[in-house]
Amino acid sequence: MTDGALPAAGGALARFREGPWPGRLVRALLLVVGVSPLLPGLLGVIGLLPLASPLDWWFEFQCHRESARSLSLAGHVLPVCSRCFGIYAGLGLGALVLKPRLDVWPLRIWVGLAALVMILDVATELLGMRPEWAPLRVATGIFLSYPVGVSLVWAARPAEPAPAP
Repeated sequence: MTDGALPAAGGALARFREGPWPGRLVRALLLVVGVSPLLPGLLGVIGLLPLASPLDWWFEFQCHRESARSLSLAGHVLPVCSRCFGIYAGLGLGALVLKPRLDVWPLRIWVGLAALVMILDVATELLGMRPEWAPLRVATGIFLSYPVGVSLVWAARPAEPAPAP
């Protein structure tokens, strides 16, 4: 088209994608996701309980929320189990630290290995081979989600130019 409006809109979108904003936005969102299990209790303490309701609904939807498997902080039971807390925290930590920057195959291997470790954790506990242990649940959640948080931020950033020869 020759009217110029469509290419200008496309150009603005291209400039947005090529600029630093998508990576910063994804990083900020993942940081919020990382602390989101702490927000309902905090919002309740400061008197903003209605703002906690959508978060509480989400946590109820995606987590079994068994209080025996949930962590307590300052006398408040977190709205997710310890493993889900680890998953949320791992996404936030990955977005915060941004290291290591993994290619596709190392990322797949890490996530696959982490999923295997998590399945072994669930199976050994279910079969009564060991008692429930919240720190292991948190650790397996972080181990699984940390590289995903790192990779999501790097994927949202513009490609770095190749070094000059």
